[in-house]
Amino acid sequence: MIEDKFLPEGFQTLITSEIGRDKAEILFSALHEKPEISLRLNRRKKPDIPIYHEMTPVAWCKSGFYLAERPSFTHDPLLHAGSFYVQDASSMVYESIVSSLFDDIPVFACDLCAAPGGKTTAILNALPDGSVMLANEFISSRAHILKENLCKYGYPDVVVTNTDTSRLAALKGRFNLVAVDAPCSGEGMMRKEEAARSQWSGGLIRQCAGLQREILENAAHMLAPGGYLIYSTCTFNTTEDEDNAAWIHETLGLESVDTGLAGKAGIQCQVKGEIPCLRFMPGFTRGEGLFLTVFRKPEDACEGFLSNRPKKKGIKNKEKIPKSILSAAKEWIAGEYEIISHEGRLMALSDATATLLDAIPKGVRIMSAGVELGEIKGKDIIPAHSLAMSTAMSHPFPEVELSKEDALRYLGKEAILLPEGTPKGYLTATYRNFPLGFLKNLGNRSNNLYPSEWRIRVKSAESG
Repeated sequence: MIEDKFLPEGFQTLITSEIGRDKAEILFSALHEKPEISLRLNRRKKPDIPIYHEMTPVAWCKSGFYLAERPSFTHDPLLHAGSFYVQDASSMVYESIVSSLFDDIPVFACDLCAAPGGKTTAILNALPDGSVMLANEFISSRAHILKENLCKYGYPDVVVTNTDTSRLAALKGRFNLVAVDAPCSGEGMMRKEEAARSQWSGGLIRQCAGLQREILENAAHMLAPGGYLIYSTCTFNTTEDEDNAAWIHETLGLESVDTGLAGKAGIQCQVKGEIPCLRFMPGFTRGEGLFLTVFRKPEDACEGFLSNRPKKKGIKNKEKIPKSILSAAKEWIAGEYEIISHEGRLMALSDATATLLDAIPKGVRIMSAGVELGEIKGKDIIPAHSLAMSTAMSHPFPEVELSKEDALRYLGKEAILLPEGTPKGYLTATYRNFPLGFLKNLGNRSNNLYPSEWRIRVKSAESG
């Protein structure tokens, strides 16, 4: 093997011994190359394509595309409208796999290690409408990013939590799908992140493998009979990958599922054991490193929530809503939703979302649930940004289509000059017919209601 000072020596020795010299040399060479740039379209907010020049389809995901070069995504209003998500192509396989597991019947899904939201949104792209997603992240700062990205994606039946997975294990047998994209040693990110190279050690691998098994055990408790577990890492070593796959089968008693994708578009299979696994490796597939395997809980494992659903006890701490405000709020959202008030803020919850929310154990931090409609201020409701982003919004306000220049000003929380004759009151600002958020036209001026914490810097924005 040629000495490669870019990559940790111990990493090179380990991976060569596990996947073989020939494959290792192809991988190590590819880790010096420039990463691919790719995005995945939101199927519920699908923009006209191509939105960029030279968009090439991702072989394993019909919603995914490679780009020839990296544009200024931050200064594309369609990104902030949730029309697409910038994601590594390898991770997009989640959408294809979930699509193959379920038909048109709504399900309960959970992403236990969800931030920043790429795999969560890929799952949402594949789930039938009416399905409910519980997206959890342990690290608080990352949970805020998760909440923002899921808000922009706009799917209405999502609950975001910030807690340890051991607390959520109390939701025994409640989910048809649990995804564990586990914290790992990060070998698959070595060509993108210097930290992945500098932090590598055998000790880190062993530490991560232990944590992964704790999370996986909690995930197995949460699965309903017949439910599916997807386990993935962004690393290459077999300790975190194939060894954990074998442990899932032998210790947790789950049945392995063959996705049928190994051998297609350069996707590699397992290099150890007999559990069907997928390996995405630079030099073989167009994307970063990803390991993935799928399992199913036996039908006779236990009696679960989904086959014996309890009656909803009612959301805790609900506040009385004045009839006039409730009547107005119901006009803002399309579909069957229960509207509740908590600390002066109105939320719209489907029956399934409300049922799940009610079952979440005490002590779990709930960051968002359903669609936040707005904040009650006296006899008025100030519409919430999540309403503008939601695909369930009924479009109750007049819409103002903005040019790209004005859309960027809006996203920068700057004042917007409205066309003469624009009606007073609340307005929906749109770009290419996709909502960006709300404005309030006061006649002589307008208030920009875009969330201050999400505003972008406009000065460096690309023109055109």
